[in-house]
Amino acid sequence: MSISTDCGIAFRFPMVKLLDYTQPERWAELEASDNVFALVVMAQIRAKVTDDADTLKGWKFRLIRLMYQRGYERALILELFRLIDWMIRLPAHLEADFRQALYAYEEQQRMPYVTTVEQAGIDKGVKQGEALILLTLLQEKFGPDSVDAYRERITAAEPEQLLQWSKRILSAETPETIFH
Repeated sequence: MSISTDCGIAFRFPMVKLLDYTQPERWAELEASDNVFALVVMAQIRAKVTDDADTLKGWKFRLIRLMYQRGYERALILELFRLIDWMIRLPAHLEADFRQALYAYEEQQRMPYVTTVEQAGIDKGVKQGEALILLTLLQEKFGPDSVDAYRERITAAEPEQLLQWSKRILSAETPETIFH
């Protein structure tokens, strides 16, 4: 008796070329789909075929807005947003514009992606980071005594003022020229 060792399993999957969905009738299928993954596919397609950053920003906003219009739960919106945000990267100035438009939309819909408490924490963290960078630069350029002398003023400053001081440190010959 002979035992055959010629065993195997074969899987066959339908293949789909995502770029075929750029055609208007196929794109309409994605937009009409209630499958959550359709939004992810749309984000990937737009990230691949869109060269203009302003146009890409518009697509990113449209896709995020679709999640709200479809009534997805907050947790799902946050997870999808993270994925779409990772796929569709925008230059810093457009990202700021996008966030501002998104916050305005969420306020209008009364569905904040980031709560005001979370946003306040983010803003505080950014301000603290900017102050820390300026204090570090001040110490590197003028020594620890200058940090002690100006720490309170720096930590109390607004982000715009911190930015101005950070620019001035590049050409300052004394700490006083930074702050006056």
